[in-house]
Amino acid sequence: MISYLLRRGSRVVRIILFISFCNAVLAEVEIYGEASYENRYFVEEGLFGQDKSHSSFTLSPEFYFESEDQKTSFTFKPKIRRDSVDNERNLFDIQDFSLVKVQDSYETRIGIRRDFWGVTETVHRVDIINQTDQVESFDGEDKLGQPMINLSLEREWGTLDLYVLIGFRERTFAGEKGRLRLPFPIDRNSAQYESSAENLRTDFAIRWSQYYQDLELALSHFSGTSREPEFKAALKNNTNLIIPYYEVIDQTGLEVLYIVGGLAFKLEAISRSGQGDRFSAATAGFEYTQVGILSSSLDLGWLFEFNHDDRYKDSPIALGARLTFNDLYDSQILSGVIRNEETGETNVFVEASRRVRNCCRLSFESVYFNEGTNSNSVQKTFEYLKQDDFARFEFIYYLGN
Repeated sequence: MISYLLRRGSRVVRIILFISFCNAVLAEVEIYGEASYENRYFVEEGLFGQDKSHSSFTLSPEFYFESEDQKTSFTFKPKIRRDSVDNERNLFDIQDFSLVKVQDSYETRIGIRRDFWGVTETVHRVDIINQTDQVESFDGEDKLGQPMINLSLEREWGTLDLYVLIGFRERTFAGEKGRLRLPFPIDRNSAQYESSAENLRTDFAIRWSQYYQDLELALSHFSGTSREPEFKAALKNNTNLIIPYYEVIDQTGLEVLYIVGGLAFKLEAISRSGQGDRFSAATAGFEYTQVGILSSSLDLGWLFEFNHDDRYKDSPIALGARLTFNDLYDSQILSGVIRNEETGETNVFVEASRRVRNCCRLSFESVYFNEGTNSNSVQKTFEYLKQDDFARFEFIYYLGN
């Protein structure tokens, strides 16, 4: 994987190496990052005979260099994951390998980076810069590093980010022995592209953002290879397989965050062309926080989000609650339900975490899938996950303590 990344962004990497290691002002080195061990336990064997449990170990150190004038910095953050069952979860990825130069009114960022867009909780419609690490977690919020050049301009009228995205990262998928997998084997090695440049295509993106007193706005546009593949059936060695197909798209996005007291209104909306007919999709909702409930230090937040996508008849809604303890250990619990009235499906989840002194963190996640009883003629999102109810325990050790 490392050779794959370095080959694709070789010129960028050579620039970074020359500047970061030959420039004498980059004198201080700080080490951060984390090492983690997790176990997933499933109530039943998988729909395709997978084991009831598996474990994984992840090491993700971060090395940070900064000049004395704090205007130049360099970050290197690899990620190594090893799974006990599913070889497709094994990973060697460069999450960050970038040089950042700060000027009076702009920043230049060159290298491999991760950049997040979005404001909602359940579905991040506009977040498209980085490829999703689909096998890391069920929520799809973990991302792979992306080679890029990013120029960020700050003016009175807002912040303008320009991106040149060098090359393409394919999405990860669970293997035949993995859990939370699709109902068919996926041949990643035979991935196809609409672009003749395939995974060497250079993509472009632009994003404007502005902060007002109670309002945050952002407009973005992406032109390049879609991070979400379509799937094509294929026959290989007399075996039926599914091949990812990555099309070229144009996507325009809108983000809105409006805060009034303890109430926050959130919206993410996109319009996309290139994957069949142009379509629109949106996630909208609010989060209301009650501070100091029952005259205690606890904060209770209520979440509601509505999801819509022109490509589907169903519009699932999400209800949730976030309990924040405001203690020295940063303890919190998030729970919720995602309900689809059209298909009858229900997804219940609980997430909790707590620090252990200053060195470690314990986290817990549990997800329950109910495929519902509606007609089989309705396409169901979680049908192939009906035997994948699970609980996950993770221990994280923070490096550099």
